[in-house]
Amino acid sequence: MDPKELPANIKDDKISEETKKLISSLPSHTDSQGKNICQYQGCWYYYNTLQGVLNFQRGFQPQDTDIILASYPKSGTTWLKALTVALLERSKSHSSYDDHPLLYDNPHGIFSASRRLLSTHMPLHAMHETLKHSSCKIVYVCRDVKDTLISWCKKKILEFLEVNKTGKRNNLNNKDYFRKGEVGDSKNYLTPEMEKKIDMIIQEKLQGSGLKF
Repeated sequence: MDPKELPANIKDDKISEETKKLISSLPSHTDSQGKNICQYQGCWYYYNTLQGVLNFQRGFQPQDTDIILASYPKSGTTWLKALTVALLERSKSHSSYDDHPLLYDNPHGIFSASRRLLSTHMPLHAMHETLKHSSCKIVYVCRDVKDTLISWCKKKILEFLEVNKTGKRNNLNNKDYFRKGEVGDSKNYLTPEMEKKIDMIIQEKLQGSGLKF
């Protein structure tokens, strides 16, 4: 494909020329919002996201003390990261609760001096070659698919700390990282017939995996 024929959202300074050429050779589609996505190693990615995946695969150097939190989007990554930050900070001496880092920054913006705390939505096979020789810890969190679906469709603010009601990180409002997070909340939005159909699909997809919801 001639570079001049590339879609406008591929022509981005954050996407390398090498990645642009790769994207032009991959299966492509548009999502429900009309945004372009492409399939790479069995998964669909937005173009900028694919660039991040490639950067990780080519350049990430894991450390044995790393903690990597992995999940599907809207499955509780932010909450799990906040809990992990709280555990790491528990051993430190804070003069009062008022100086705890979670009061002043979104969980995704907090960095520990003692060890790296990272989070990702990348599937395991996309990280395997990079991490297979590392002793770093990977914590995977999964969530009832129906609740995840509702989180995608209807974002609600749960965290009322001022730091999470205002400000942005990576062009996303801090408040958009949070939602009610209640188990079974999907019942308030899905009919029994819809729930049954989703359950049947998930049971079929997860057959033999050992995962149950």
